[in-house]
Amino acid sequence: MVYFKYTNFLLANLNYLLAGNFARLDIFLPIGISFYTFQSISYLVDVHRGHIAPSKSRWDFAFYLSFFPQLVAGPIVRASDFLPQIHQKIIFRREDMSNGLFMVLKGLFKKAVIADYVAQYVDLVFQNPTGYSGFENLMAVYAYTLQIYCDFSGYSDMAIGLALILGFRLSENFRSPYLAADITDFWRRWHISLSTWLRDYIYIPLGGNRRGVERQYLYLMLTMLIGGLWHGADWKFVFWGGMHGLGLIVHKIFSETAREMEWNEALLRPLGWVLTFHFVAFLWIFFRADSYSTAGLVINKIVFDANWTYFSPFLQTRGLLVGMLGLGFGIHFLKEIHKQHLRVYFNTLPVFAKAGVLVLIIQIILQVQSENVQPFIYFQF
Repeated sequence: MVYFKYTNFLLANLNYLLAGNFARLDIFLPIGISFYTFQSISYLVDVHRGHIAPSKSRWDFAFYLSFFPQLVAGPIVRASDFLPQIHQKIIFRREDMSNGLFMVLKGLFKKAVIADYVAQYVDLVFQNPTGYSGFENLMAVYAYTLQIYCDFSGYSDMAIGLALILGFRLSENFRSPYLAADITDFWRRWHISLSTWLRDYIYIPLGGNRRGVERQYLYLMLTMLIGGLWHGADWKFVFWGGMHGLGLIVHKIFSETAREMEWNEALLRPLGWVLTFHFVAFLWIFFRADSYSTAGLVINKIVFDANWTYFSPFLQTRGLLVGMLGLGFGIHFLKEIHKQHLRVYFNTLPVFAKAGVLVLIIQIILQVQSENVQPFIYFQF
């Protein structure tokens, strides 16, 4: 993974530091390398620790690494969860088939309808931030905040659904992350398979919270810096990870203070949600922008050119975009019990009605699709 993902990054930094002239290598990045490399590492470490027995079959291990639904963009699957399922008798239950189809349709709608549509506006603004007002840049940031969630969680939903249809159960990877009231809670909800991997194979082995508060903060920062670098060979991803690490440290300090001062948690929670959501959305700017300069232009327009007179014209000219944002965030903010009711209701539908839902979603996709295919964001990692 270091060779394929980071060789040219290292060469570029050596050229900068040493005024060298190392030529960029033409390296073809294998798709999904970050995911199956992390799965391999977790297997090796768990075997070494004695948490799982080594696989007795190379075919089982190869199947574990190459399981196609989640191969290219996760979720990161632990061998301890997956390998035991290989030798279990696969029983195709009607409920599992229905739940799997529901997950696939849910993921397809998130990705191909919501994420791909709002991506068209996001691309326009981030290609030329100065050509749009601060308000329009702000709407692009909100749109990307929704896009990256629907894109990545949509893939995870489809992967989990396909696996379930095939008789395998994969763990949940997203749990309404934008409902988090603090940054620690956000990372318990966002890309759960990665956050737990970083916790179990980097943060805890470094020492976790067992070696004092100062060391704990250091390990948190190191873990998030590594997590940022995992996302891409660019300093803006390192900055993104470092800022999340700083956010985690600040939250731990604040929560300790709030506990000692006995502040009213009911009053702090709404404020915490607003701050957490906008902190995460702000950092997505660096995730989406192609460079620091582009990110700086977006931030500059939002801070110094936030002309709210664009609000009414924006609603008139971008009505469908506003509708998509409302639909996407509205679905996301639904209570979990309502989402479960929707799934149960789908399971009770007859087969022809489920087929009708599939046809309807495909028709919607055809109506809102753009000329250019929007690849999954996490394919690049």
